[in-house]
Amino acid sequence: MILRFALGVALTAALLTVSAPAVSTARADAADAAVERQLSTLAERLRTMVATDSATRGPGARRVVTVNLPEENPTSAAVAGLRFHTRRGIGFASWRVHDAMHTRRLVDVPIRSAGGPLWLGDPGDHRLVFALELRDGRRVVTVRRLSASEGAGGTERSAGGPVDA
Repeated sequence: MILRFALGVALTAALLTVSAPAVSTARADAADAAVERQLSTLAERLRTMVATDSATRGPGARRVVTVNLPEENPTSAAVAGLRFHTRRGIGFASWRVHDAMHTRRLVDVPIRSAGGPLWLGDPGDHRLVFALELRDGRRVVTVRRLSASEGAGGTERSAGGPVDA
């Protein structure tokens, strides 16, 4: 009887040891896919804004979105952070899951953070405003956090669909 119990414990431990890396990879893939889906939708909306709206020096064309960074749970790894940046005049988003950094092209104009660097590091919903502006005669998409006073009432758009604000 004790031998069967010991054999069962040893077999269970071996199975857990073998499956742990696969589970960790699946959780990271789930987090990466969740962010990728949201950024794909955001990229479509930003491209539409750039193609159809006029850039202004003041308040003008803007999109309010909610980006949700997955938290650590049994089916998903946590996203350690998300940032928006520009490389060679092209707007990108980059995020980190575990030790891997992922980058996605968003729009064919620069993305600039309004009011200093913008790093989204906490899991959960982040309400952001993307605006099309003129800076030094060039079209630029700016991004900033939505302030509490701006977010009162109305409907905002999430990166995945409409969300009541």
